[in-house]
Amino acid sequence: MSLICPLGTIDSGLADQLDLTWGDPDTWTAQGLHWTHLPEIRAAINRKVSGDASVSPLAWFFQMVAAEQPLPLDRVLVLGCGSGTLEREIAQHGWAREIVAIDLSAKVLEVAQAQAQAEGLDTIRYFQADMNRLPVGQPPFTPGSFDAVLGVSSVHHCANLALLYRHIGVLLAPGGWFFLDEYVGPDQFQWPDSQMQRLNQIARLLPDALMTLRDGGCKRDFRRPSVAEVVAVDPSEAICSSRLLPLLPEYFTAVRVRPYGGAILHMLLAGVAQNFTGTSGEAYLRSVMAAEDELYQAGQLDHDFACVIARAPASAPATPDGFRPD
Repeated sequence: MSLICPLGTIDSGLADQLDLTWGDPDTWTAQGLHWTHLPEIRAAINRKVSGDASVSPLAWFFQMVAAEQPLPLDRVLVLGCGSGTLEREIAQHGWAREIVAIDLSAKVLEVAQAQAQAEGLDTIRYFQADMNRLPVGQPPFTPGSFDAVLGVSSVHHCANLALLYRHIGVLLAPGGWFFLDEYVGPDQFQWPDSQMQRLNQIARLLPDALMTLRDGGCKRDFRRPSVAEVVAVDPSEAICSSRLLPLLPEYFTAVRVRPYGGAILHMLLAGVAQNFTGTSGEAYLRSVMAAEDELYQAGQLDHDFACVIARAPASAPATPDGFRPD
């Protein structure tokens, strides 16, 4: 494994900010757990994506790949790897012979690399790189050399989404695979008033004990953050999230989208998911999950999260320098 900053443009200011915001993975759960930490939520997501409560979106993706070609794949690229959970799972299952993982935060890359080393996963290589300007053409980012590119909870941080999609098309072998598991809701969390109203209607029905954070504060009266508040935490947060799905057909073929909700649950449960366990908590959780599903079925709510499987075109696209990969 290597931790290298390849030649190319790195936004050092943004990288430093991401070190502060995401460099320590424990800060995400300092106040409490989140919606996807709950087994009931994960099972529901699995059913909506794969059709089977026991098959995760990532396993579903590799099942789809295996239906067309043998596993393991030779090389895969993980975008915005964070603390490395995704690539470690790929390596543990033997789904790829070599995994290249990138992130803009050098601090979180050190965390990911240390964990991979502790688990003896020597098929993973780490690089500091920016999704907004991938160093295409510089090893190991060789055109046409990846069988799959994966983005999980990361690509919604990319501001230059069209260029990223173009670069992915260049990096993938013809017919290669692109997998996303992402927030696809409104940019910079500018949720519509109707969504916030329904969130607060549901939250008001829940007892204080369920809405209490670890520091004793109680979550009530949800409001949409201002753009300035979002930028202060992470300037890249959900910067072009609403364009993630609409842009895909311009760059990829056979786009398959599986929305899985989250418009209420991911805000409602943030920092308090640990309270929705045990007999009483799980009963409330089931009620909230059912309420969100009813809003989707009635057309009163848009899905904020989705999984995608797409394919690179069968013929190799031109690289940014105008030549085609061999």
